[in-house]
Amino acid sequence: MMIKKIKGIMIASVCIILAMIYILQRPIPITKELDAMVYTINDEVYETSISIDGSIKKELFTEEATYVGDFKIKSYPKSYYGETNVMIGWLSDDAQFIRFKHAGASSSLDIENIAIDRTMDNVKILFHDGTIVSTQKEAVPR
Repeated sequence: MMIKKIKGIMIASVCIILAMIYILQRPIPITKELDAMVYTINDEVYETSISIDGSIKKELFTEEATYVGDFKIKSYPKSYYGETNVMIGWLSDDAQFIRFKHAGASSSLDIENIAIDRTMDNVKILFHDGTIVSTQKEAVPR
């Protein structure tokens, strides 16, 4: 009788641990519209918006996280092509990557560098042509 209780407690403990791991690693949905500014190398400045609709999955016991979904920059038409999805990965606070996926192809398009926080509230994108899209005015050197 005592062995059955111990086995029951062990099974229940394993189930609780597995449920906790699932809860901590489940994708968290995120949907938001951010106002941003575009700064070009010709000193042009204009407003745009960034539409985010997807989910973020954080890796357990590491700094790594991955966002998968829509990431559409109104002033950047390439982010809107058909069924284009994006994957943004955080390897650490300072190491991030962005990959656009469309029709089986994957590319960073014209993006040279990104700085996006894990809540996706603060976004700074540097394009190869020197254009900057940023949600923070003070983040742009002038």
